[in-house]
Amino acid sequence: MPKSKKNPILADMHTHLNEKKVKARDYWKFVLQKKLTVIAITEHSNYKPDEAYAKLKATQPKGILLIPGLEAKTSAGDLLLYGEDDSIYKIKELQKMNVKIETALKIATKNNLLVSFAHPFGYKSDSVCEVLGEKKTLKLLKKYKIGTEYYNGMLGSANQLLFGRGIAKRFYGVLDFVEKNKAANSLHMNRTTASQKEKLEKLAIETLNRVKKGMLFSLHASFRTVGSDAHYPTAIGSAIIELKKKPKSEKEFIEMIRTNKTLWKGPNIYSKTPVDIIGKKEMVEGLTYLAKKNVLKKRKIPIASKISQKISLGKRIKTIKRITKKANIGKISKKMPKFKIKKRFGILKQKLRNLRT
Repeated sequence: MPKSKKNPILADMHTHLNEKKVKARDYWKFVLQKKLTVIAITEHSNYKPDEAYAKLKATQPKGILLIPGLEAKTSAGDLLLYGEDDSIYKIKELQKMNVKIETALKIATKNNLLVSFAHPFGYKSDSVCEVLGEKKTLKLLKKYKIGTEYYNGMLGSANQLLFGRGIAKRFYGVLDFVEKNKAANSLHMNRTTASQKEKLEKLAIETLNRVKKGMLFSLHASFRTVGSDAHYPTAIGSAIIELKKKPKSEKEFIEMIRTNKTLWKGPNIYSKTPVDIIGKKEMVEGLTYLAKKNVLKKRKIPIASKISQKISLGKRIKTIKRITKKANIGKISKKMPKFKIKKRFGILKQKLRNLRT
């Protein structure tokens, strides 16, 4: 743990702008609010990372260092790349979808870019250890002397998405109520809700394990990066690196990361809200992301069945979004058990009347 400081020098190395159409002024508002000294823009390669950097550069506040970067989509998952200036965006090969991992690493080495594997134990399609496995990833780390993302704010905040917000708590409370309620037990309603509750708990534990595995695996890397992976401005600065001194330039910052001149890596311990306030939209999208990545995992399913499952999942996601837009999810969740119990009691009463007659 770092020593307590009045003005710690903090950096967030993984943020986005264009994907969720965030305005530059909102982005900078939260950078200033979190008192960050260094911020890297790492927009996805398919969301015009050069435009994202240009928007932020044009409105960059004084005293904050903006690092040009991007998150490339490679054959081995997501790869974070950082440059000393905007010439990084002129390397178009790195912005091609599913560029071969060794091709990307060779180009990055040739251009003296800082390279780090994003969320090494994230999810099956976008994380290097899930795509290649640990042994192959270790070989790449040693061969190219690159880094890994030690702590990813989006994964680290996933339990907050599941249990921290009032919306999620109320939903979880409904499941808990139905599981314990005697009337619900007599009507066998608890079987379904207990199953849903177990799924949420399993997802939370699995996500936590992915964070832990990523941190332990990153100890094998030449250096480590940390970032919030913020797609919305409220999440900026939820994961940080504390630096030993304030860098004077992009080049100096990159060298400090390469040589591990840091004091702390992980959640923002200097923030009053290390896991930031998350809105309804962000929570629904976060849960959707987690669900999508787990739905077809570790099961061999026929292609036709996979397609039908994907369509079904899409419908459920649309339904969740529609409900959260049109109504208060808390009110809906409170009404759910009463409505179902009343309906079941009504059916039972009708059966009793039929028996008497």
